[in-house]
Amino acid sequence: MVALKKILESIKHPHKVTFEAGDFTPTYGKFTAQPFERGYATTVGVALRRVLLSSIPGYAISAIKIEGVSNEFENFAGIKEDTIVMMMHFKGVTVSLAEHLDLKVIHIKKEGPSMFTAADIAAADSEVTVYNPDHHIATIEEGYTLEMDLQIECGYGYSPANLDSMEAVDAIGLDTVYSPITSVKYDVSDIRVGQRTDYGKLTLEIETKGNIAPDRALSYATKILRDNLATFLMPEEIDLNDGIKTDTSKNDVLEVLKKKHVEDLEFSIRTANFLIASDLKTLDKVAQKTEQDILRFKDSNEMIIEEIKEKLDEFGAHLGMKS
Repeated sequence: MVALKKILESIKHPHKVTFEAGDFTPTYGKFTAQPFERGYATTVGVALRRVLLSSIPGYAISAIKIEGVSNEFENFAGIKEDTIVMMMHFKGVTVSLAEHLDLKVIHIKKEGPSMFTAADIAAADSEVTVYNPDHHIATIEEGYTLEMDLQIECGYGYSPANLDSMEAVDAIGLDTVYSPITSVKYDVSDIRVGQRTDYGKLTLEIETKGNIAPDRALSYATKILRDNLATFLMPEEIDLNDGIKTDTSKNDVLEVLKKKHVEDLEFSIRTANFLIASDLKTLDKVAQKTEQDILRFKDSNEMIIEEIKEKLDEFGAHLGMKS
């Protein structure tokens, strides 16, 4: 068994994922991982693409209720567009809610003459964020007022219209595509490591609607795959040290954190690269820094610090644990 374990440990796998900072935007990211054993880069690339396109959660408008309209085939006087056309326009709105919400109904009242755009949805409620505010929904004519309720809901994948999704009478359900991902491309190329030239390099290009960062989407996809694969582990192969009891001493916690390498944990790619570039490659080094220490590093920000705190909390640790 010892020999088998050594062979398993000798299998090459990437130690970190890099991204091209110059090309990184809220809607696009290009990520590279290497080296992979022959064939593994394709296997991982296909699996990640599948999960990214099908299983990343997002928000969408799932139902509407227009005052004076009882169904999608009845049009509203004073609105240039048919109700069905408005429904199509609502499907094109990229939206999200505050993190603590997975469903919310908002009320909108808009007088004419005016253009009803996605920006009006965000203006109606401070807990709603719209990422394409100029998206056109309807044209309201002079002397008319459009009054309606919108239901924004969290989900994943595609969901057909659900007539019962909104409790209001005469509500109209919408077919919804919750996925925040618009495109995923992967490329595999050969690289040289030592004398071998058949190792693989995986390059992933991820495009989103803007309501999730590409690196965060990639981290979510990785977690989904890991959780599915963990079912196949034999009990004796499960790492019992993944968690740390809260009653262990500070030194014991730091000792365990020494074995927790940043590239092996579920940090977002941005945070992982920040920590590695700051020479904080293991969690014990991170835990011994204070929040002020972290803020002094180049490219630090509050989002990175919050993610670090959340990760340390998983191990019963916190910032400022100087030995």
